[in-house]
Amino acid sequence: MNDSQQLDADRRASTTIGLRYGRIAGHVLTLLLLTLGLSALVKGTGVFETFKGVYFIAYGIVLSLPFARLPDKSWRCCFGLLAGLSALFVFLMVVVVIFAYMASDARGERLGVPGFEGTLIFLALLQVPVVLFQRKPDMLD
Repeated sequence: MNDSQQLDADRRASTTIGLRYGRIAGHVLTLLLLTLGLSALVKGTGVFETFKGVYFIAYGIVLSLPFARLPDKSWRCCFGLLAGLSALFVFLMVVVVIFAYMASDARGERLGVPGFEGTLIFLALLQVPVVLFQRKPDMLD
């Protein structure tokens, strides 16, 4: 093996490990979403809290699907569902932050930087390319 081939093999191994860590982050996000969803359903009042709870649980279930082992046709449908739900998740998190700011303003308080919500958004948007590149690693080249 020459140096160029060794470098290419090392890069692919590094990429595979990085994608694996990305999916682990997705499983952590799944646990958070299921916990937050159940909490919103149990403690929540109103239509928005119920919708948020159901959505978080549904999105967590989709995130936990074994995308690497799905048949090709199922993978396409589930990947499209993942991409759509991820985009809707970002919108929902923005609405949650806006409602939190409105509620704190009504109480005369100032809300800090929405770091937790931002982290959830980052982890959610990370899953779409991770799932894609795990299934089709040749698209990275």
